[in-house]
Amino acid sequence: MKKQVKSKPETSVKLIRKANELVEARYKFDIWETRVFAKMLTLVKPGDSDFKLYDIHIGELLRDFKLHDKGDNYQSVRQATKKLMTRLIEIERETPEGVKWYAMPLLVGAEGFKEPKDGSFISVQFHEKLKPYLLELKERYLQYDISNLWGLSSVYSVRMYELLKQFEKIGKRNFDLDDLRARLAIEPTEYLKYNHFKEKVLLKAQSDLANSTDIAFSMEERKLGKRVTAIHFSIQSNSSKRNRNLAEPTGESAAPDMDENIETNDFEQVKGWGVNQKTLKNLLDEHGQEAVKNGIKVTADGLKKGKVKENAGGFFIKSVQQGWKSAEQLKLEKIELNKKKKEEEQRQAAEEVQKLEEKLEDLTAERRGEANEVIKFLTQEDPFLAGEAVNKIIQNNLLKHALEKQMGLKLDGLPMDEWRHNKPLRDAVIRQIEAMNPPLFKEIQEKFDGQMKQIRERLTELKKIFKEI
Repeated sequence: MKKQVKSKPETSVKLIRKANELVEARYKFDIWETRVFAKMLTLVKPGDSDFKLYDIHIGELLRDFKLHDKGDNYQSVRQATKKLMTRLIEIERETPEGVKWYAMPLLVGAEGFKEPKDGSFISVQFHEKLKPYLLELKERYLQYDISNLWGLSSVYSVRMYELLKQFEKIGKRNFDLDDLRARLAIEPTEYLKYNHFKEKVLLKAQSDLANSTDIAFSMEERKLGKRVTAIHFSIQSNSSKRNRNLAEPTGESAAPDMDENIETNDFEQVKGWGVNQKTLKNLLDEHGQEAVKNGIKVTADGLKKGKVKENAGGFFIKSVQQGWKSAEQLKLEKIELNKKKKEEEQRQAAEEVQKLEEKLEDLTAERRGEANEVIKFLTQEDPFLAGEAVNKIIQNNLLKHALEKQMGLKLDGLPMDEWRHNKPLRDAVIRQIEAMNPPLFKEIQEKFDGQMKQIRERLTELKKIFKEI
């Protein structure tokens, strides 16, 4: 490990910065691991070019999260740190060969006092594999004040905050339900029923974020038939909780009176191109925040690729005035357009599925009613007809075994009352009576069965399309 770095005096604003890929990564922490990891992130400064040995002071961590000192907090932090040593983070990344996943460890080492004492701290060091996601971040990263995590006691609420905070300026984000569960690292055996997941995870996060963070959200469920398959989140700034001092508290790079939608690092970037604060504010007033953000990205991309070699400030001003967009932005817009198209296709497919399922349910009920009238007539004429149908079912080994497996019953010797009052068994008897008297049911079959078959085939086709979208 490297030489320890003295902790700086505590400040009111402690920023967490992480690349978007790290926000989207898949990992599972408990609440103490989440707190320790968040505290570690606040110790990484924008100017760091390499990881240092960072000291997590227990008292400071408790103050950061507004926690009471219960006497066992040192052990809680120690255990959380040791568990973080074993954790892997899985990140997905676009490559020319396709999307790849990367699994990487968090820490390379940790040390602390064997027994807690006044001023106890634990020293930790990030694994070098995390450098692209924490150091020298210029674009596509999330930044927020750790104070937003004060009131969040659920790891799912923390994850939901970060996943939605990324899209605060866009104002919305959509998730397939299975994808959201995977991003939150919810095991397949957890919250099997959607209502349970909604209550314990989604509604809990909705309440937590509204009460404790600088954003809030509402949600709309998207269904395939009766099953929730996706969720649309609408994200709002939570003005009652917003921390308006998002700049570094050192005063070295703060931009006084700057529009709060333009972050400090953006101002510092354009200032380095020779653009002063007044010019930047004029561009904001005349062309808007989005155009300025686009101009920053276009200019930074041009400098990186060597296409802009001089007068970066002039290039930036022109890019804002003419509404230029970088190749990456155009690609993202295309992705967003395709995403919206798929969402619309999903919505239309879901609506058609619901209508077809309702129609199939109506046809099934109507068919059953007409068939029951014929069966009622037949059983009045022949009281033994139902018993004969039962015997034929029992003699058909394939059908018999299928029913026994479905019902968990042995059909041999089963009383007739059981056949009458058990719906699957009663339906099997009705189908058998139909098979025994084809001419009497021909008209009903011609009226209903063709339609019902077409609907079932279309439902199968739609559900297949829905999975492919």
